[in-house]
Amino acid sequence: MEEKLEKSYRQVEIRELGKLLEKKLRSVPPTMEYVRNLILDAKMLYRILSDEEFELKEEARKDFISALLYFIEEKDSLRDKIPIIGYWDDYKLVRYVKNKHKEEIDRYFSEVKHFIANYF
Repeated sequence: MEEKLEKSYRQVEIRELGKLLEKKLRSVPPTMEYVRNLILDAKMLYRILSDEEFELKEEARKDFISALLYFIEEKDSLRDKIPIIGYWDDYKLVRYVKNKHKEEIDRYFSEVKHFIANYF
């Protein structure tokens, strides 16, 4: 997983990342439960990343960006062309980052009292 994060990272402005994420999310049908969870987790990572009032640790910031870019960018494999299984590796990577940085995510939710999730 760390290798995927490293390969996916690049400097990107957070607003541009948000636009790319919105575009990607419009093309992803929430057909399977893990795909719906992927969408929600991706939105959550972006929400935390884009909150200018929250001091996110640098390692978490880089991993959030990497995971979102991995999800956003098209891959050439046939598996990624099939919606039912094509997002499984994206889901696993986003879930890995979510678990790896659980303390940072918990800290965010403890500091942001009025968080409203955008479910769809």
